[in-house]
Amino acid sequence: MGVEVGKHTVSRRLRRSLFLVILLLALMLSACETSAPAANPLLPEHYTVDPLFREFYEMLGGEATLGPAISPLFEYRYFKYQYTVAALMVYDPQAPGGQYFSLAALGLDLGISEPAVPRPDGPEVRYVEGHVISPLFVSIYEKLGGARYVGAPITEVHYNPEKRRYEQHFANLGFYWMEGTSLDEVHLLAYGAWKCDAYCRSPRLGASTVVVPARVDARFAEVVTRLGADFTGFALTPAYETPDGFVEQVFENVVLVMDPQQPRRIFLRAVTERLGYLPEAPVSASADPDMVFVPLQGKRGYNVHRRLMDYLAQHGGMELSGPPIGELAHFKGSIFRQCFTNLCLEVFLDFAGRITVRPAPLGYLYRLLPLQGVGNASDSAGVYPTEPPQVVLPLEAPSPIEKTPTPKPKEITLQVWETYPMVGPDQSQEIGVSVMADNVPVINAEPELLLYLPDNSTQRYYMYPTGDDGQTRQQIEGLSVPPGTLIPYQVCLYSLEGQKFCVQDSFLVWQNP
Repeated sequence: MGVEVGKHTVSRRLRRSLFLVILLLALMLSACETSAPAANPLLPEHYTVDPLFREFYEMLGGEATLGPAISPLFEYRYFKYQYTVAALMVYDPQAPGGQYFSLAALGLDLGISEPAVPRPDGPEVRYVEGHVISPLFVSIYEKLGGARYVGAPITEVHYNPEKRRYEQHFANLGFYWMEGTSLDEVHLLAYGAWKCDAYCRSPRLGASTVVVPARVDARFAEVVTRLGADFTGFALTPAYETPDGFVEQVFENVVLVMDPQQPRRIFLRAVTERLGYLPEAPVSASADPDMVFVPLQGKRGYNVHRRLMDYLAQHGGMELSGPPIGELAHFKGSIFRQCFTNLCLEVFLDFAGRITVRPAPLGYLYRLLPLQGVGNASDSAGVYPTEPPQVVLPLEAPSPIEKTPTPKPKEITLQVWETYPMVGPDQSQEIGVSVMADNVPVINAEPELLLYLPDNSTQRYYMYPTGDDGQTRQQIEGLSVPPGTLIPYQVCLYSLEGQKFCVQDSFLVWQNP
């Protein structure tokens, strides 16, 4: 593969190898299960970061970011590892390009990777590997090196009502923000403590505790994908059979039900009345133009705000939610809520001050209800109706599984340039980077810029992701160095597999004219 480097051309190939990824994950799992120390009450209360990892640990923010070390250094084959509260640090002496240090893909071990979502409109949206990085987490994502160390996002941002936090999972790290705190108070989820579990001595985790959702049952997977995990929420229980003869699985926001006699018949359980949300007296149509009137009893019914109607239209419509059972009303704080037969919707101002609609997390309450209180299918007064609400989500017939051909390795071209061949001591410089694959611009590549100064120090910049043209730029403030100083710099691009491609060049600092 030809890699064009500045004014020179070097031959390289950027290859993705599923086998190597699986092998690496297997090695990490084996390291934890076979080489980590067994639980022992005599273990010290606090470990120190091994000198091998000390510089890498501090580069990522040290204890303030990754949390304290919770295990000693341990080895498996030629890999060396050490757990912190938030991560598993890895040393691979045989890594290509000298990239010896990395973070293990603990996020993938959670088993909650969501399908890719369409790329949203807007130039400010951070869309990486099929997911949108929440504006809450863009800053810390960049600070920690982007995809190089954080890994690609594996879920969209989720609100966790039990923890009162927004959270998003990535391949190697997880981020969370507690509702009601300052927007810059973003922290890492305790991936390391979750993964190492009893093998490690960890401090009290508090808000950073990782909550691992249940796995979506295969019978409901396609429907969850179609409706969107933001609509259903994470799974709270495994799928189970109910006394009325159906199979159901409880999610954070809704309860999905399948008829075993008709597996393609999947619907939402009517949960609101059972949870105590009794129907209100119907009202007349509102004169408010933002309200849509839903008649239920002649000229009487309920008014639904257009924002809620638009949200339902994007997630199966009122045929899925069931008809409203009351008006939009204040719930608590700045949250307003309106309930329908099968779910409740909330409207509120989110962390960015935008009006937002989301389903209420009724699944947490529903899962606490005793199943023995459910009526039999022959009991017309039972909580579970013999005929479920007529909201059937047809499943598409599965297409034959075809063997995916191995993609041809792409030729990556990496070019750099400086806006000014020479600058004055107080003049800013701009470094530009272009990334192409088979002569097609690469979007969302995240180059790293290293500036080497005369005092042997290094300035590191994580450049903004490349745009639709495959280009990105980094502004460098004026440097306090003597005229005539040559400033070498290096731009590197990392693949998600850890491969490294670098360009070296320089510019001259000269006296101002």
